[in-house]
Amino acid sequence: MKNLVLGIALLLVSVAGVAADRQTTPEINAPSNGEEWLKLSSTEKLFWAIGFSQGYRDALDKIDVTSGPGTPCASLAARTERQTSTSGKLSGFELVSGLERFYADPANTVIPVGSAIRIYLLQASGKDQMTIQELIDTARLLGSESTRRASVQR
Repeated sequence: MKNLVLGIALLLVSVAGVAADRQTTPEINAPSNGEEWLKLSSTEKLFWAIGFSQGYRDALDKIDVTSGPGTPCASLAARTERQTSTSGKLSGFELVSGLERFYADPANTVIPVGSAIRIYLLQASGKDQMTIQELIDTARLLGSESTRRASVQR
């Protein structure tokens, strides 16, 4: 009988511990578009931006390491690095600030965050404004269609 009571007590303590853990662990889900981005707190935006930047840098480094010099993967990594050369030089604060400015235009809130980042990096690297505007217009159109499809499925 003592073993049964001890077993139940241990079970209750472990369930309480798991429940307490669940309440204190914040959930930060990646925002899919500007509307979700704008709902994040400043801290969540900064953590997300830092994680994104570090992941991007790590991915480029892994392509270099696993492919070896002179391979198609190595040239892809080099080309990607050149095209988005500002990506490794931006701090989390700069990325958050850039996305805040980008999503300040309500028409941009339908644009996926990944596209917004690419557009921002191209702007930061000095790409011509006409090309940037074409990318924004296309991203708005695709984002609107995606949002419409998602609302129909619900």
